[in-house]
Amino acid sequence: MISAAQKAHVRTIHPFPARMAPSIVWDCLPNSDRPKRILDPMAGSGTTLVCARAKGHYAIGYETDPLAFLIARTWCSDIDRVRVNNRAVIVLERAKILADKLDYHEAYPKGADEETRHFINFWFDNENRRQLTALSTCINRISSEDERIFLWCAFSRLIITKSTGVSLARDVSHSRPHKVYQTAPIHPFDKFLKAVEHVINNSPFHQSNKSVGRNPFADIHMGDARYLPINSNSIDMIITSPPYLNAIDYLRGHKLSLVWMGYRIAMIRGIRSENIGSEISDHPQLENTILEAIKAMGKLSDLNNRQMGMLRRYAYDMNSVLKECARVIKKNGNAIFVVGDSALHGVFIKNSDGLINLAVNHGFSLVSRVVRPIAENKRYLPPPNLQQTGEQLQRRMREEVILKFISNGKVERKDFTKMNTK
Repeated sequence: MISAAQKAHVRTIHPFPARMAPSIVWDCLPNSDRPKRILDPMAGSGTTLVCARAKGHYAIGYETDPLAFLIARTWCSDIDRVRVNNRAVIVLERAKILADKLDYHEAYPKGADEETRHFINFWFDNENRRQLTALSTCINRISSEDERIFLWCAFSRLIITKSTGVSLARDVSHSRPHKVYQTAPIHPFDKFLKAVEHVINNSPFHQSNKSVGRNPFADIHMGDARYLPINSNSIDMIITSPPYLNAIDYLRGHKLSLVWMGYRIAMIRGIRSENIGSEISDHPQLENTILEAIKAMGKLSDLNNRQMGMLRRYAYDMNSVLKECARVIKKNGNAIFVVGDSALHGVFIKNSDGLINLAVNHGFSLVSRVVRPIAENKRYLPPPNLQQTGEQLQRRMREEVILKFISNGKVERKDFTKMNTK
């Protein structure tokens, strides 16, 4: 179990763009002998969930990105170090045998269609395709789900990297991969056990070290923050970090891993199209409260119709998220939102001000607004195509805003006495 002295040193098991700082979460969490129900409705890679469980609380999370869900679930799970390591050795041995029998023409994930194969051919050279096919096949054959998720996480670490990995790309972990190699600088077989070792060493919860007398857990699901299957008035605290208004396309990089786990490109495209803030050409007429929130985001006259459509969809979706958060949280419960302001077409967008506007409309009162600089080595913004936008804009995009609200309990709850499902 993680001690308070380690609050700022929660070690990650897998790269993830714009990860929320563990120190923020830890400092926001209550110190209590009685475990609280802590919700992150947009869990990402699981920072809130890991910190909440480590601090003795019940962590509940939802996420729509399949790879983020895998990372969060792995990071929050109890690990049997010896068993996972032994299984990794066996998987690698079997994969090497299988790879020797594989022809390059058949070195693709099972069920990959033509579009997915074309994608794989573009991003992976022949030899690494063969090795990754063999590894993914052998991981899929593992009967123990607990072991399987840890090895999938290690497998993905080989691909989702900043610089050198097993693909032909750089900046995959920044969600902006671009092809730079003709032959990958690393072979999967050479680094697989090292990746497994990293996941094992950085996993905070061990089966041999369970807490006595308290049994905190993390309950993580694939699910949408706009439609939470949670009882009303049941959550003590919410800590989350909303998306960055299309500034980070998480699935753009993640699909390089997901195609090996059985996802076709069309499936990933479908998931992306349903994400919060995804562009849409038209929308039902927006409520006045949403329109007011959009106005609060800045001077938007320079945005074209497509960009305004993106902004409207983002505000519409975040309104749904705030409505659900207000429904599930208890009266006087705290909700913390770590928000990254964004830019569209060189126009600075104050997501944080728009979110304040929406939250207040749904029965939250703003307690504090703190601006925090993002450390240089943790920064994923501004992306490369925003370098020309000027010093002031770049400086503002190097900050994140921590918003703390308290629920005043005035939200209408009578229609949600049962589980709310999409």
